[in-house]
Formats: sequence, structure tokens, C-alpha cells
Amino acid sequence: MALFGNVDENYTRTGKGTLTKAANFLSYVPILGAPLRFAVGMVDSVMEAGQWLFRGKIGSAATALIAGAVGNGVNAFAGGILGGATWWLGNAGSGIASGETLGTHARALTENIIGGITGALGSKPQVLSSYTAGIGSIGDSAIPQGPGKFSSSISAQRGEDANMAYERFKRGDGGAHINELQSAYGRGA
Repeated sequence: MALFGNVDENYTRTGKGTLTKAANFLSYVPILGAPLRFAVGMVDSVMEAGQWLFRGKIGSAATALIAGAVGNGVNAFAGGILGGATWWLGNAGSGIASGETLGTHARALTENIIGGITGALGSKPQVLSSYTAGIGSIGDSAIPQGPGKFSSSISAQRGEDANMAYERFKRGDGGAHINELQSAYGRGA
């Protein structure tokens, strides 16, 4: 567990594969070479980009590849001799404080930059898009309980009582509609 709590699962949208997680772990081991860390992480990034490309999502494939290259590059640099002791300590401190490597933070920043630019252009890659859930109901307001504002104004223009016009509507074709709505909600007519 990190000192200040782990960042949540949605911190990054790419780089969720096993090899990326292994490369992130390897960035804490200073004796391993930067090319090994970079290669292990990039294999996963290329595979992820290939999956998006196979689905025909070129923007998402490019995003996965670019964010992966940045994240894996920072992990390779900060993970040891190449970046020096200062970068390794920063990477270790990031792992202790947030539960994530500096490369993961760089990946998240890259995703945000790409999402901001492409979002401003109106074509955000699917890998960076979020969708709200469509769960719920429309409630009782869908079933008419009496004359509404519109029908009341029409009745007033015609010089008739809105409640009487609504009752006439219920006895005609409108009654079938109201009964269908009530049975859909399990109340019956």
C-alpha cells in the first residue's frame, strides 16, 4: 500500500497489461538495464496498439503507442543508472507515495494532453472516452395524471374546461395509450 493511497484503476486508460506492470516493477530495480525495462513495456504497448488497430480505431492505437512510449521511456530513464540516483530515488519515492512509477504518471499526463488536444478538435480517441451509464427509469412523470400545460392552453383557446377535454381524451384513443403506460409500470388501469 502506498503512503498516500494508491491511485485508482482509471488513472490511466492504457498500459493495463501484464508486461507493462512487469516493466513498472522492474523500474524499481536499479541493477537492470534501461533497454530491458523499455523493451518489456513496449512489447505490451505495441500489442495494445495492435488490438485497437485491429478494431479499426487508429486514434486509440496511436494514443496507446505514444503514451506507452512516453511511460516506458520515463521508466527506463528513471529506473537506474541512466537517470542517476536522483531519478531512481524520485521513482522510488513516487512508488511509496502514490503506488505508481514516474512512468505511469508520465503516461497519465500524456493521455491527458492527447485527450485535451483531440477533444478540442472534436475527435477524442475511444480509448480516452468515457461513457455515462444509462441505467434508471423515467418514473411516474411519463404517465399523464391530468391535463398538462399545453392541453390546458389549447382548451382555454377553445373555451372549454381542460379537465373535461382530458376525460374525453381518456375515453377515446388516448385511453389506450394511458392504459398501455400504466400496464408497463405494473399498475393496471
